[in-house]
Amino acid sequence: MGKAFHLLRIFLLVNAIGIGVGVGIWIYGQEIAAVNGLRLQLAAALPRWLALPLVGLLGGGLAGALITALEPAAKGSGIVQVLLYLRGFPLPMGWRVAVVKLLASGLAIGSGIPVGPEGPSIQIGASLAKESADALQTRGSTRRVAVAIGSGAGLAAIFHAPLGGLAYILEELLKRADIRINAAATFATFATVAWTRLLAVPGSGPFWLRELGPVIQYPSRLDEFRLLDLPFLLALGVLAGFLAMLYQRWILSMRQRFFRLRLPSWQLLALLGLLIGLGWSLLPASFDNVDKLGFDALLGLTTPFKSLLVLLVQAVGTAAAVAAEAPGGILAPALVVGACLGTLVQQLCLVLFDYAPTTLVFAGGAAFLAALTRTPLTAILLSFELSKDYSLLLPIGFAVLTAIAVADLFERETIFDLLRREAEHNIVG
Repeated sequence: MGKAFHLLRIFLLVNAIGIGVGVGIWIYGQEIAAVNGLRLQLAAALPRWLALPLVGLLGGGLAGALITALEPAAKGSGIVQVLLYLRGFPLPMGWRVAVVKLLASGLAIGSGIPVGPEGPSIQIGASLAKESADALQTRGSTRRVAVAIGSGAGLAAIFHAPLGGLAYILEELLKRADIRINAAATFATFATVAWTRLLAVPGSGPFWLRELGPVIQYPSRLDEFRLLDLPFLLALGVLAGFLAMLYQRWILSMRQRFFRLRLPSWQLLALLGLLIGLGWSLLPASFDNVDKLGFDALLGLTTPFKSLLVLLVQAVGTAAAVAAEAPGGILAPALVVGACLGTLVQQLCLVLFDYAPTTLVFAGGAAFLAALTRTPLTAILLSFELSKDYSLLLPIGFAVLTAIAVADLFERETIFDLLRREAEHNIVG
């Protein structure tokens, strides 16, 4: 009887996580769409060099004010905070964190600050999972597992990627294999995606919450893996792995500079939004819409110069946002930075060799993300589930594994390891 009651409690817990995270992510998506819609309207009515910095200034300032006044634990990506909580550090995790994170990150992302929705969704999912576990009076070990499952469920809901969310739980958070935990995590990620889909109203909210189809309508018509593409993919993996290590060191160096400024979040994020808006005004208008994560706009680039400009603006903006602890994730922006790198390599190959694999955009995104996080399955599955194109799995896999091998030669710790260690030092010290 006791075993049956325990199984019932687990069943109720994973369903509560699925429904709670699904509702939270749906509200989150509506907020991002509303702020982004206002930004696009202003960009159409005013000069882009004026509208984009203005919205970035206001959105960043408001997001920072919410964090400063209501809940400082809502700053940053959210992933590091969850990792610290799972390690036993007494960080805030609950309704207050979830609500402030939802509001602040929605304002930041919708106003054009290049951070991702997946980091906040991970922290929101973890917070709601903890509240669900507390309501069902679960034990400490079960509560920890619930927080990890809620985090993965939040990631799955953002991308409609249950397999990617499951891989994230096992690779990054729990780092262990257990049949019951794996089953509960699988159930929660699939349930969350299902509830998110059921709540999505046609014609409202971001594209990535409305559609189960590909987030990016990838134009590849490949039906087999070609040996000719392998050298290009391996070279891209080497480049992505090397640049990813330089990138994470640059982020940490930039964080130290921001710390020395001693600006409150509302001032720092307002200044950041203003500067990023100015940078974004240099890009084609197709990059203004945050609705589709930027991949569609990348497919429209036709010259190495344009590809390099987009890569620089996206990479610098994302690094500055992460360093300033803007309330948003790094996984989706890392995918986009890597896709920008893949686009640049593709354009250069077309100029030099009059040939380039059509898979370099997605392979670059997955390789760069994998090199930063050392989570190969998460990177491969997220990239695949964005495109729903089976022909991408082998090319992405070759680039990802090469990037991880190269990154490991230069740095054994991931970006999250370094950020977590820095946070632990600040807490203890």
